[in-house]
Amino acid sequence: MATPSMITTAATVIERIASLSLAVITLLIFVASLSRYLFATSIPDAHAIASLLLGIAILWGLGSTTWRNDHIAVDLVWQLCPPALRRLMDIFAHLLVTAFIVVLAWVLFGRVITILHAGQTTSDLQLPLWPFYGVAWLGVSAATLLALARLVLLIWRPESLPASTSIVDDAAKEPRDG
Repeated sequence: MATPSMITTAATVIERIASLSLAVITLLIFVASLSRYLFATSIPDAHAIASLLLGIAILWGLGSTTWRNDHIAVDLVWQLCPPALRRLMDIFAHLLVTAFIVVLAWVLFGRVITILHAGQTTSDLQLPLWPFYGVAWLGVSAATLLALARLVLLIWRPESLPASTSIVDDAAKEPRDG
């Protein structure tokens, strides 16, 4: 069975894939902008490819975010509850997140199949769209596995989950100016 540290390592790899996608988007948009302003020409399908890569980055990043429990949250009610109720709220909330990701993976898989059979392509270079959607689906599938692993550990071994870090926690440790 996979240990929490092995799963955290997998989440880090998944996070790197999302980061790589963002780096390629940045480079593509930078080069496209330079070519447009310096040479009065554009890179064919730059916008379409950047949009597809953004979807890949978001859906691959979802897995890491879910495993580390770094979703945006407002815990006003949660903070006022006793620990036993907090635990139940955490399990219920993560059950909802997991259900959403499972449904998203299922729907996106259907979309990949539809696009594959339809032969949809980008407008300029006629690149097939299904590989981009397929890579995005792989990211959601990885997120599904990480969400399920987190849910199982949250129910049976909550102490083994990685600690969630917060920008607010880091800001509280830093001295303020003034």
